[in-house]
Amino acid sequence: MGANLLPFWNGWTFCRTELSAAPEAEDCFQPVEIPHDWLICDAKNLYRDGCGWYRKEFRLPEIKGPVILRFEGVYMDSTVYVNGQKVMDWKYGYSTFDADITEAVREGMNEVVVQVRFQAPNSRWYSGAGIYRRVWIRLCGK
Repeated sequence: MGANLLPFWNGWTFCRTELSAAPEAEDCFQPVEIPHDWLICDAKNLYRDGCGWYRKEFRLPEIKGPVILRFEGVYMDSTVYVNGQKVMDWKYGYSTFDADITEAVREGMNEVVVQVRFQAPNSRWYSGAGIYRRVWIRLCGK
């Protein structure tokens, strides 16, 4: 069984909303580079509660086995969706985690959305908010 770990940090867009709100308009999403910290963009409101939405479209030509997204760091309370389907929640902001997206992906175009909730106070140090480390996709063949 082979597996390919491929970079997945390019091509993301981002939208910030209030803590309990979802993005209301498509034009809310703007291109960002991962790693990304949305708190530092507004230095006068470093600890303002909010929700960051990251979105990426990607193509899978075929699916031969499990498909895993590896997030090296997302701060802090995150939910991963693929093609509108909730895949998992991850509550910890400082650890790497894997999201098995096999059941949610399809051959052809797919969309992953990561919702990241930030609420202060939550750390003794400046924590940042968002996908602050790289993202990978692992394609496992059978």
